[in-house]
Amino acid sequence: MFSASLLSRFMQNPTQTHFAAAKRVLRYIRGTVECRLKFTRKDCHDLIGYSDNDWAEDTDDSKSTRGYCFSFGSGIFSWNSKKQEVVAQSSAEVEYIAAAAATNHAIWLRKVLQDLGFEQVKGTILFIDNKSAISIAQNPVQYGRTKHIKVKYHAIRDAIKYEKIEVKHCGTDIQLADIFTKSLGKDKFMFLRSELRICSLNTKEVC
Repeated sequence: MFSASLLSRFMQNPTQTHFAAAKRVLRYIRGTVECRLKFTRKDCHDLIGYSDNDWAEDTDDSKSTRGYCFSFGSGIFSWNSKKQEVVAQSSAEVEYIAAAAATNHAIWLRKVLQDLGFEQVKGTILFIDNKSAISIAQNPVQYGRTKHIKVKYHAIRDAIKYEKIEVKHCGTDIQLADIFTKSLGKDKFMFLRSELRICSLNTKEVC
């Protein structure tokens, strides 16, 4: 998902480097055609989200890539990877903005699930790996740190206030949304892919 999102930014003026990267993505797809998302019957029907962001990885404009994913029951079913519209001034701010986007999507998913008969009684847990971003979201008093952030990104505070969202901290090593924001080494990529319950049907791979 991240690779496709990254390559799409160069569609208007691609170079040989981009073509080579695209071929590598296609080789990966060809080699993993048997991989599937695995879902199992589970009594728990809680919507759970993960939100993450790189920080100014794009050296051309210093904008960041944010990503989020949501699981329902036993597996992931909704995800997104997108370049942010604004330049953030700190890692906390960039994570906060990413969390706001994830919150908006979570609220929409809650409405969809309610229509399908799976009303979310409790607040949807959103895991973030930046404690400062969590503090900003939970404490509106920190005006000095957030007055320059656009109002639309503060919707997360209302969602927390009305118990639609509950933000929690998770370690960077188990942040599932990391796979949607940046290029990863093989070991980390394979670990997160397994944690997302993506596995091959032709092997005894456990996921």
